[in-house]
Amino acid sequence: MKYLERYSFWLHLLGWAVFIFSPFLVFPFSNFSEQPHFKGFLLIKVVEDTLLIFFFYLNLQVFTPTLLTKKKGAQFFSALFLGLIICLILPDLLLRFFVFDGSLPRPFSQPPPNMPPPSRLIPFPHQISTFLSFSFVALVSSMLALLRDRLREREEKQQIQLEKVAAELAVLKLQISPHFLFNTLNNIRWLTRQKSDKAEDAIVKLSQLLRYVIYQTNNEKVALTQEISHLQHYIDLQKMRLNEKDTVSFVCEGDVDKYRIEPLLFIPFVENAFKYGLHSQHKSRIKIGIEVQGNILLFFTENPIFDNNLPKEGESGVGIKNVQRRLALHYPHRHDLQIEDSGGFFRVKLSLLVNA
Repeated sequence: MKYLERYSFWLHLLGWAVFIFSPFLVFPFSNFSEQPHFKGFLLIKVVEDTLLIFFFYLNLQVFTPTLLTKKKGAQFFSALFLGLIICLILPDLLLRFFVFDGSLPRPFSQPPPNMPPPSRLIPFPHQISTFLSFSFVALVSSMLALLRDRLREREEKQQIQLEKVAAELAVLKLQISPHFLFNTLNNIRWLTRQKSDKAEDAIVKLSQLLRYVIYQTNNEKVALTQEISHLQHYIDLQKMRLNEKDTVSFVCEGDVDKYRIEPLLFIPFVENAFKYGLHSQHKSRIKIGIEVQGNILLFFTENPIFDNNLPKEGESGVGIKNVQRRLALHYPHRHDLQIEDSGGFFRVKLSLLVNA
């Protein structure tokens, strides 16, 4: 649509040039000039083409948009009929007023002996040609007006859809933040009850996390390095309450400085790894990783499954569901999310096609 609007002037100019000069391409100009009353019919053609051009834009801008699209069919076809009558009668009246003597027009001059009577100044076949030309111009202008209206309507729907998607994403981010804050405050409460010296450090970490959630996620995309730092802060905060038997590994490989992604995509999976992958009596090993291969970003988590830690029915939370929704909105056909529960381990593998 925008491309056509950019070159609409030249497209219209080319179209009218073909329409006006096509008769001279089919029939040589010399054949016209040899016909009697050639100058009179040349004047008629100029007048008819001017009327057709005028009616084309009148129908394009007024008749079709205000009558046909508003379902005012009777008024629309009445306007077409009136335009057709004008295109058929005005040239005939013009020839009745201007009679050629062979060179220049003289108003009200006496016609030469070989001049046909006024009732036959414009032959019937020429009137048929005028009718066909008028019908063609009316059809093309109406189709263009309807097409323009349809494209504008589609663009408006797309804009509404984009605004809806933006609103949905804003709601999803607001849902993620309280969920994340709830889990982190639980961790600090646990450290406080243990009277751990790590509680103060945990509060500092929490302030960094909240700063990221509140300010950085206002942007549509953030640097991948910022998202990695956010994960690292969260993992460090979680490590404060781990026992010696528990281990957590977080590795990053590849050119992570090059890309930008949607914020808070990975944190729900990391939260779940700690929530369901730790046990007070059994050894636990949690693996988290990010790897960049070309323009493919790979994220994975792995944690053991303990029967007493399994979520209750209907207690899946909003985290993973929100991530799946955001992936569908922001990375349609550009992501692959695999969630596996096998061999006593819960694994999440997410691949994203990202741009620099």
